[in-house]
Amino acid sequence: MVIQIARAFDAEVYAVDKAAQRSLVEQLGATAIDRHRSTVEEYVDDHTRGRGFDIVYDTVGALDPSFNAVMRFGHVVSCLGWGTHSLAPLSFRAASYSGVFTLLPMLTGQGRAHHGQILREATRLSEAGKIAPRLDPRRYTLDSVADAHRAIEDRSAAGKIVIDIAQ
Repeated sequence: MVIQIARAFDAEVYAVDKAAQRSLVEQLGATAIDRHRSTVEEYVDDHTRGRGFDIVYDTVGALDPSFNAVMRFGHVVSCLGWGTHSLAPLSFRAASYSGVFTLLPMLTGQGRAHHGQILREATRLSEAGKIAPRLDPRRYTLDSVADAHRAIEDRSAAGKIVIDIAQ
């Protein structure tokens, strides 16, 4: 989804993932970077001539590599900022960091209007065909929900799982 959103705004996108995801990453319009074949320093050098990336969106909690991949005055965003991390790489680049915690407005009501604006923009992008969730081709019913759960547990799900409750 992050790749699709960035591409919807005409960003040049690079995605760090395992080699098995290369085809999907490229289908979505991003340049795939195999995290097992090159270090952060190598792919930053290869793709930005060592300058770093303008914005780094971390979706897996890899903050330290993200902090080392961002450019001077760039920005790192994470939706999984667990643990303790050294902020020195950000400081040396005069870069900034923010975390995305979407559960807070739902739990407290704080920031609800702002998140409403974000959801309206997501709706606009969806209706324009610029973003769409990746769905696992299998469909489940309430009778086969245990199979759906297994697909998530064994990581065989290729996208979001659909459970048809009308059947």
